[in-house]
Amino acid sequence: MNISRLRQQVYLLDQRRRRLQSYLLQPDNMIRGSLYEIYRKCGNPNCKCAKGEKHGPSKYLSIREKGKTRLIYVRRRDEKWVTKEANNYRKYQKSMAEIRKINEKIFEILKRIRDSRIKEYR
Repeated sequence: MNISRLRQQVYLLDQRRRRLQSYLLQPDNMIRGSLYEIYRKCGNPNCKCAKGEKHGPSKYLSIREKGKTRLIYVRRRDEKWVTKEANNYRKYQKSMAEIRKINEKIFEILKRIRDSRIKEYR
């Protein structure tokens, strides 16, 4: 086992983790949820949507509350900032997940280094 190579892997992972951590410590404004574009039927039998051409797209913010998904209509005048802040939230969540994966990788490498140095006493 090449401990030098393992140390180098830890060093590179730690550098990536530090960059992510720096971003996470100074977040942009966020809005919790994911944006969806939805096409709908209005229910009027004489409308174009009754023939298959649905209305839309309308933007909705999807959030989880008490274990259930809730859709919140996003007004056209709010679409720009809601989109930006929902994207900020998604980026923040992905960065947190990446830090968790990096920590797990570092932990596994450290265990390998430890195991390479363990001797049995008899």
